[in-house]
Amino acid sequence: MKNNISEADWKVRVDLAAMFRLTNMMGWDDTVWNHITARAPGTDHTFFMHEMGLLYEEVKASNLIKVDEHGKVLEGPEKANTAGFIIHSAIHLNHPNAKFVFHAHPPSALAATALKDGIPHLVQDSSMLYGKVGYHEWEGLSINKDERVRIAENMGDNKVLIMKNHGLLTVGATAGEAFMNMYYAIRMCEVAIQATSSGLPLERATEEMWKLSQKQYDLFSPGLNEWPALLRRCDAKDPSYKE
Repeated sequence: MKNNISEADWKVRVDLAAMFRLTNMMGWDDTVWNHITARAPGTDHTFFMHEMGLLYEEVKASNLIKVDEHGKVLEGPEKANTAGFIIHSAIHLNHPNAKFVFHAHPPSALAATALKDGIPHLVQDSSMLYGKVGYHEWEGLSINKDERVRIAENMGDNKVLIMKNHGLLTVGATAGEAFMNMYYAIRMCEVAIQATSSGLPLERATEEMWKLSQKQYDLFSPGLNEWPALLRRCDAKDPSYKE
């Protein structure tokens, strides 16, 4: 805990900084672009995001900025990403259970956002997201505040939002949940592109099987087991995210 930041805020900052570092390690970042945010504890609409211009491997708990629902920077340099504010405030303003919001353009998965009929569920790993994926039509760069209404509506109660021709958005009550939802969303996209491009007949499985597998996955809360291990990975490579 530093500079009179509360213990609760500092924990969220550390988890959020870890998400940035892990995103870089996984190759899901895009230089200084895209964004991951976390709601500030004890607030409805205030959230932490990274300073515009920082690479993901440069993000630390101490250099995150805090913004309000109007995009005003409350803590840190006044360098907020406009599109980041629009996309993330859409969720933070309307979905109180989504404490962490993760938006990315992972190269290995981006092509799947252009599939006209949506992204098919084809393997067990993607079944954890069955019935939890929404779609949002492309509206160009997300710099219009009006788009927030549609992003929030299309997210609904889902865990993943496919922003068509654009990228992926995942949410979670914890950093681990949001991160693992992104992990499996990317895997779902990768498999869809690989399997459909093979030109071979696909085994689609029945709706009953997808529902069964999704229900079974509910017994293993995303992030519960993975997040402590992922933090150890961060610590082993570069613990400066906690500074």
